[in-house]
Amino acid sequence: MPIAPGYTALICPACTENQLWMAEEGLQCRRCGHAVEHAGGVHALNPAWGEVPPVPGAAAHPEAIARAFFPTEAARAGHYRDLDIILGQVLGRKNFGEVLEIGAAGGAWTCGLSQDPRVRRLYATETSPTALAHLGEITAGGAALVLDSGTESLRLEMATLDLVVGRGALAREADPATLLTNVKRWLKPGGAAVFLEPCLQGKIWTAFVMDLIRRFEAQGGAGPNGEEGGGGFLGRRAAARRAPLSTLAQMRLEGAARQVIRGAQGEGMGEDRVFDIAALTHLGYEIGYSECYPIDQPQEDVTPLRRLRNTLDGLLGTEKAALERYAPIFEALEETFGALPETAPVAPNIYFVFRT
Repeated sequence: MPIAPGYTALICPACTENQLWMAEEGLQCRRCGHAVEHAGGVHALNPAWGEVPPVPGAAAHPEAIARAFFPTEAARAGHYRDLDIILGQVLGRKNFGEVLEIGAAGGAWTCGLSQDPRVRRLYATETSPTALAHLGEITAGGAALVLDSGTESLRLEMATLDLVVGRGALAREADPATLLTNVKRWLKPGGAAVFLEPCLQGKIWTAFVMDLIRRFEAQGGAGPNGEEGGGGFLGRRAAARRAPLSTLAQMRLEGAARQVIRGAQGEGMGEDRVFDIAALTHLGYEIGYSECYPIDQPQEDVTPLRRLRNTLDGLLGTEKAALERYAPIFEALEETFGALPETAPVAPNIYFVFRT
């Protein structure tokens, strides 16, 4: 359904009053007359400049950036299906009303939210020009109000939002406490914030597997000994001799594992950040949320162990076939952690819920 007309939750950047009105012509303040420039479905509320972060290994193949950053339509549907399951657990089937998506990026959730009949109006923020143009295209005709605005300059009226969501939104903040504090002010009583964030407990297992594979490869591969790289692993024999991982791939594995360790030691910022479950939920309680807790990622189609494997696939790119030599590692994790009713600590990212 289209964007709902009328007063919005947004604060006018010119007069700082809650008088921004949404009409067919766009956003305009009924107090001072300030009109927010808009083009291609994007409203320049607080114009900020940012760009798509490069993906590992994409330097030699620029087209890989677009593929990695912008999910396909099928992928977006899958991402939103997972989020919808989580929202059902948190809020039931009631209407979401006014929703804020922080850092919508490639639109993994944006299109689904903008087309959901339970959403009256969706405020989707982003700073990357490429991403903003993409968001404007995929949400055309829906309830999304795509905003060119960073989180530090975003201003909303208190107690106007029913739901706030973000993918890696807290991890990108220099001080997550500031954003969580603002979100608490913006949420109505009984509202909720749901963030999909890198989880220390899951990332540690990813780092462990990365370092294990790197060490085997550095000694010649997953063979009975260093001279028989690619021959067999844990008593198995490979169907065919395969080339070992390149030095570059081994460096990526080492770098990614060290990145997680830095985050675990509290040194991570930005892409290096990981959140300890207990620490982040405790922060939420300190800020004043009534409930703070993690939720397992939905496992109907993709298990946390599959997500761990996907992380390695993305890191190794064209060399990911080498992971078949290490199938027993994933089988062992499946037989141990996979047997538990809750396996979220193995998933590199999990949902964190904060309720007012």
